[in-house]
Amino acid sequence: MSEYIEREAANALIKAECSPKVAAYLIDAVATIPAADVRPVPDGGIGEMSDGYHTFNGLYYQRMVLFAALVNAHKDKAWKSWKHEDGELCFGGGWFIVGIDTPQGSYTYHYEAKDFDLFECEELPVAKHWDGHTEKDVTRLLSLDGRPVVLCRDCKHKGWVQEPEHGKSVDYCRLIERCVAKQFFCAAGERKTKEDE
Repeated sequence: MSEYIEREAANALIKAECSPKVAAYLIDAVATIPAADVRPVPDGGIGEMSDGYHTFNGLYYQRMVLFAALVNAHKDKAWKSWKHEDGELCFGGGWFIVGIDTPQGSYTYHYEAKDFDLFECEELPVAKHWDGHTEKDVTRLLSLDGRPVVLCRDCKHKGWVQEPEHGKSVDYCRLIERCVAKQFFCAAGERKTKEDE
């Protein structure tokens, strides 16, 4: 079983490895960590850490299955590859990348080689270009249901501009303060500059 490090053992290690000034600072910092906030790493590793309901491993597995279902339902928009766009194997090998192209941009995940056949989509020699999306862009997946992507009239993404029609749902910008239109906001949230006009 994993063991907690005793506060006194931590202090002794700090004193042995650090200058007196740094040691005093670190010992004070260690003293502020409540013992109740410290959890041992389970024998199975960090993936077996639980919130009392789910483990990290369990949640990652559920996410993979749900993403596979989405990819398999939208095969015409999905792809997978063993290599990133630069031609390098994902994480040096043993992993692949799978992506889906939405009206708001692509969204991707990496998975281990053993799960490659779970994703029934086109295999590409190299992955498509990464557009900079992060976990905050997961809401792009919601645009796969056919809702129109409405961009404000001042968005620099001119190719996506659509006039909003009364009564239709719109995707509101996460970065509202960047848009100058006050009635409708764009999904991309990048305001046009003078150079874009």
